[in-house]
Amino acid sequence: MSTYLWHQSSFIPSQPYPGPFDVADSWRTLADAHSNALPLHLQRFESVAGPLPAGFVPAMLQLMGPGDLFPRISLAGGQLRLDIRPAPPARRTTRLTYVQAPDPRTKPLVKGPDFPALARYRDEYQADGTDDTAIVDSSGAMVETTTGALVAWDEETLILPTGQALPSITLRQVARRAADLGIHTETRPITAELAAECPLWFLNSLHGISPVSKLHTSTGIIYPPSSPLITAWQHWWWGCFRKEPARD
Repeated sequence: MSTYLWHQSSFIPSQPYPGPFDVADSWRTLADAHSNALPLHLQRFESVAGPLPAGFVPAMLQLMGPGDLFPRISLAGGQLRLDIRPAPPARRTTRLTYVQAPDPRTKPLVKGPDFPALARYRDEYQADGTDDTAIVDSSGAMVETTTGALVAWDEETLILPTGQALPSITLRQVARRAADLGIHTETRPITAELAAECPLWFLNSLHGISPVSKLHTSTGIIYPPSSPLITAWQHWWWGCFRKEPARD
């Protein structure tokens, strides 16, 4: 990983910063800095941090090398940082832990401040052999996971989760495409019982659209059914990567 600090209108090499963060955002890049919905990630970051300085984005894009990367921008203590990290392979499927435990989040609508609490939550509750852990509300509905969003399909209806969750860029993309295609959407509790009957998708900007293959619960493993739509939707999402023009 390479870390840079924004200082006097340019990036300078810096030591990795462990946090805490006031706000952070991250996304996958492919090949020569091709990204998916980068303007939306920057807008989400700026909605908390305020406008990025002039020259920040062009300088950031110039630092992106070839290959699959997972850059992160962050604000902490009034300082802006850029971490350029290698991206892991995208998950073809996702295995989730379902646990009814206290919500670890203190700022569910902001990415960054809860990173340490979410890491502790995974350490305490995540079952061996699973990739992530769901955050469950008092009624038993899955609101999101510690690293992504969830949606489900009830036949031809796209189910969006209830409760307070991070404004997921990938979920926003999926919901927008559903609207463009005339697909009906509903907001409904996504429970373990629903996942036993309906396809469940994990969404984030690192792995894209990853169907949940297993849901580990305290009483056993649930295997959500597969969706015939998954291949077309994954092809669409990965096809959204493009070279972003530098902005001021």
